[in-house]
Amino acid sequence: MLNIKQTDEFRVWLAAVKDGPSQRRLIARLRKASFGLLGGVQPLGEGVMEMREHFGPGWRIYFI
Repeated sequence: MLNIKQTDEFRVWLAAVKDGPSQRRLIARLRKASFGLLGGVQPLGEGVMEMREHFGPGWRIYFI
């Protein structure tokens, strides 16, 4: 199991996502990632990774 630490800024951003289904899908994606199921992830350099979601406007979650 991976340890996912969310910043305060991320929590505020996620809570502000107005589209309920999108918010729930993003939360579900983070839950899956905590079990090691990262899905479509790309390295961006210097340890930064991009987790892509292909729904709505094309959500991206960046992490280290």
